[in-house]
Parts: sequence; structure tokens; C-alpha cells
Amino acid sequence: MRTLDQPATRTALEDYGLARPSGQGFSFRDPERAISYDWHDHPYHQLIYAVVGTIQIETDAARHLLPTGRAAWIPAGQRHRTLVHDVDTASLYFAPEAVADGGGRVRILVASPVMREMILHALRWPQAVAERDPVARSFFGTLALMCDEWLESELPLSLPGARHPGIVRAMDLAAVDPAGIDLPAALAAAAMSERSFRRAFSRETGMGWQAWVAQLRILRAMGMLADGGRVTDVAAEVGYASLSAFAKAFAQLAGEGPADYRSRVRGRTGGDRG
Repeated sequence: MRTLDQPATRTALEDYGLARPSGQGFSFRDPERAISYDWHDHPYHQLIYAVVGTIQIETDAARHLLPTGRAAWIPAGQRHRTLVHDVDTASLYFAPEAVADGGGRVRILVASPVMREMILHALRWPQAVAERDPVARSFFGTLALMCDEWLESELPLSLPGARHPGIVRAMDLAAVDPAGIDLPAALAAAAMSERSFRRAFSRETGMGWQAWVAQLRILRAMGMLADGGRVTDVAAEVGYASLSAFAKAFAQLAGEGPADYRSRVRGRTGGDRG
């Protein structure tokens, strides 16, 4: 995986034509399948669809997981960084005035069959082509209107972020090893007492440490299942000794059991259903 610092990220955006976009809207398919982009923003709104794989999108306020078959809305000017690992994505970019409500924050969205097919159809019109083609201008105009409806179908696939340096260090440690993280390790990473850590964590995120880790584990499991992991293996890898406890926790967040989720997203992307 390539990891870009901020200067390299800015250079990549300039090379792709995303630093100074033009026109009402256009498509972009990232040629990179395994890359980490540092903090940046776009002057246009971005609607990104995960064709295959899982993407992590982090803002100052939250960490979002975009699994296979879902879409994410990143409003114009939203500072964020992305981690792309073995992922194929398709993105649409819209001028700020093209979409009435940018939302002001990153959202993970249900990707209906109509949304998916419209995004993939729009890939024939990258920036330079879209500006010259009247059919493209009409199509992106329709897409922009559809965004108002799509933005209402938000999924709870995000975790609160933090600004406190100690809390951020504990979160980063948990993100690396959600199955192995425990409170003593988090306290050591944060260099805080348990009492101070719990108070600061609740103040920063609005939830407790254990609840945050539990949700992190399920979000990580969603990505692994979408990539073809077996339910029993995934449950163990994210820290569940009991398959029934994993299935219950998964359904509470995702609205369906892990086996059903795996079959649905794997079937949509042409993967196996076993």
C-alpha cells in the first residue's frame, strides 16, 4: 500500500484534475486500489461508490466505514483523509451549486440499484468529456437532483472521532487491532488515568469506550464479510468468542445477520455466496 503525505496527496489531486475541477459534474475512477491519502478537501461534492472492497473515510468529527455496495457523500470543502485497501471505487463530482443540500458532513448511504447503475453509467464521462457533451450535462443534472433523495438514506456506519491527542492515540491503536485492544492498552496509549480517560472519552465522543470499541469491531467485520470472509472466521478475528453474540451485535447495527449481509454484498459484486 502506498501512503501519501499531504504534499504528495495534493500532487495526486492536481494530476487527476480534482484540485481545480470545472463544469456541473463529472466522473472519476481512481486508478489506485491500495493507497492512503492524507488530509485534503475538494472544491466539489463527491459521491463515491465502493464497487469492491472497503474504504475508511476519516474527518475531524468521525471515522466512517464504506463497505462494498454502499456509497458515501463527501461535501465540498470537507476536510478528510481516506484509506483504500484492495478497493475499486467509482466517484461522481458535483459543483457546490448543483446539489441544493450538501449536508455539511460525510454520510454513508444506502446504494439502491438505480443509484449504482447511474453511477456506473456516468463513468463514461470524465471531467473534460463531460464539459463538452450535452448528454452528459443533462445526465449529471438529473444525478444532482437525485442526490437530494439519496442523501435521506443514511446508514449508521461511522464512529465518533476525537480531538484530544490521547484519545486519538487510543482510537488509532484500537483501529489497528480491534480484537486485541483492552482498556489497559488504551490507557497506556493515551497516557491517562482510567478516570480521566473515561471522562475525556465520553466528553469527546458522547459514548463510552467499550461501546465505541464494540461498534468498531462490527464495522470492521462488515468490511471483512464484504471481502469474502467466513462468518466464523470474521467473528473470531474481531474479538468474539461466541458466534451467537457476534450475530446479535451485528444485527443490532446492520439490521441483518452477518450471513445475510455477506450473501447480499457478495452477490451484488459477483462474489461467491458460500
